[in-house]
Amino acid sequence: MTRVAHFDLANGFSGDMAISALVDVGRRIGVDVAGRVTSAVASLGLGCSVSFVDDARGGLACVRTEIKTHDERYLPAQLQEAIERSDIDEPASERALEALGALVAAEALVHGVDIEAVHLHELGSADTPADLVGVAAAFAALDVSEVSASSVPMPSGWIAAEHGRLPLPAPVALELLRGATVHGVAADKELVTPTGAAVLKTFVSQWGPLPRMQLIATGVGGGSRVFEVPNICRVLVGEPISTGARTEPCVVLETNIDDQTPEAIAYILDVLIEQGALDAWIANITMKKSRPAFLLSVLVRPADESRLTEVLFRNTTTLGVRRRETMRSVLEREIVAVDVDGCLISVKVGRLRGEVVNVAPEFADCVTASKRSGAPVKVVYARAQERARQSL
Repeated sequence: MTRVAHFDLANGFSGDMAISALVDVGRRIGVDVAGRVTSAVASLGLGCSVSFVDDARGGLACVRTEIKTHDERYLPAQLQEAIERSDIDEPASERALEALGALVAAEALVHGVDIEAVHLHELGSADTPADLVGVAAAFAALDVSEVSASSVPMPSGWIAAEHGRLPLPAPVALELLRGATVHGVAADKELVTPTGAAVLKTFVSQWGPLPRMQLIATGVGGGSRVFEVPNICRVLVGEPISTGARTEPCVVLETNIDDQTPEAIAYILDVLIEQGALDAWIANITMKKSRPAFLLSVLVRPADESRLTEVLFRNTTTLGVRRRETMRSVLEREIVAVDVDGCLISVKVGRLRGEVVNVAPEFADCVTASKRSGAPVKVVYARAQERARQSL
């Protein structure tokens, strides 16, 4: 069984910290991750080498990766060629190349130049491909197929670069983190490097809390700098606990309302669904002073949270909305159309590991067909369900 990995990004992330944490996992479970990474970096042909140091950050034992390179800078095409000739297997090589491509594209966008004209400055050293092939080789050595990560900490302030002083988060890192879950922190140091952001963009498929897994080992990677808090990145590696359904992060928005009519509350449910909520529901509750009230709950995708929170504020009388992160398991879904008495009815089909386990005709379509044919709705529903099963 392939493994899953989850990065705890409480204090930032970089390519070398990711390698360090994965090497630490390898040590704990008897997998020679360090050897695979060392071989991959040497095979780049750029004269760089890698070593691993036992260290500590804030009293916590960790592994730290040291990559030695020449001062030479390379063009993006030269870095690509180096990755292509490395000795990592093809899937890992493709991921490393994808990460490099994302990094170059972000540089082009941030600096307003064509990709062919990108000059990587600091990122043009052999460190960059070494980090990328090192991470890819480490994941391959550990047989990791799925990667998730917690929210990314975002500092503020300024850093010095060859371009001059740049705002934090670094513009290239910020561009690469589009789509990631992020949060602000009270720090004025770079916490996520551009190469680290490229790794996250390429390898992470799920953002949010730790997914369900049977934990095998935890690895701790240390950064080169010493901060007031431990400069570490942790990775949790385990075996997935699967129900056969796809899991995805969600956010539940909730608010208590005691001063709107039932008609208004019912209407906001329709508005929320039309605006892209995954689900919305109400429950009767009793608030202070024994007032009857409604608990309005909305299930949303993380990317839609801000927009649908605004929908709540604009369409209800609430003064505050609570939120909590959660996960949901989702069956493979498809919609088929069947003919019942000359009417097309949409039918939702749910599959678990390919097996059909749910067949649900669209009730509104059944009502329309019932009115046209004169057959009871329950008869139309049963016919649609049976014909859908026959077609599957």
